[in-house]
Amino acid sequence: MTPHTARLRFAALIGALLLAGCAAAPPPRTALEAAQTGIEQASALGARDYAPMELARAQQRLGDAEAAFGGRKYADADRLASHALLEAQLAQYRSRAATGREEVRRRNEENARLRRELLGQGGTP
Repeated sequence: MTPHTARLRFAALIGALLLAGCAAAPPPRTALEAAQTGIEQASALGARDYAPMELARAQQRLGDAEAAFGGRKYADADRLASHALLEAQLAQYRSRAATGREEVRRRNEENARLRRELLGQGGTP
């Protein structure tokens, strides 16, 4: 093998390795799956009733992330999925806060009812 042929083979090998690196599998869908899970959890907590705007924004951003991922814009997909997850978490927190407020209101009403029963309607025994 001549030195010229060896250089050509070496250059071809390097080129093939570079092309193989560029054709690697897409990054994992971890961020997209985390956002989807966050949206599902928010829905289970009642976000449709208590945080509909946040839930809608999370779903929109997840849709945008899926589109970016499909378009091989992986950095954009990751960023959008992260935003979707944050919106979903906000929807979860708002839903928990709303259900907590409802529980406090319900218990206050129950306490008032018990107080009336124990003390009588006039407030004295």
